[in-house]
Amino acid sequence: MTEKEFISGWTKKIAEAGIKNFPDDFIKDLSTEVFKLPGKTLVIGQEFFGSHEILTIDGDSFLQVSSYSKAKYIVYANRLKPKIIKIPLLVSEIKTIVSNYEIYLDGILKEIKIDYNKIFPDGKNSIMSVNEIFKILNLNRY
Repeated sequence: MTEKEFISGWTKKIAEAGIKNFPDDFIKDLSTEVFKLPGKTLVIGQEFFGSHEILTIDGDSFLQVSSYSKAKYIVYANRLKPKIIKIPLLVSEIKTIVSNYEIYLDGILKEIKIDYNKIFPDGKNSIMSVNEIFKILNLNRY
């Protein structure tokens, strides 16, 4: 098996198993506010005086938020580029939801790395392979 086949196999396996939808699969009956998104890929930019910038993939500033967890929440929720998302009102709830999602992503990462090390015991590109799988599936882990 080549690394390209490994990446393709894992991408297919994860896609067929179904990727949890963030935030819908992680939000429960919480008080939320509706938030509009630009319909473009978003990334976390720099921190400026305690505010975290969210940029479009073009480098245009979209928003500044006071919490890194909220920045991650918005970027994670934008995976499928929805026009609107629901954001919990309490920062503590945002942190919990983001943490639970990251635990989910870390579980996927761990499974891929274990399998990679079994198939390629002398391989040194496990991180590259994981990154490529996440890129294909449009998943981010900050």
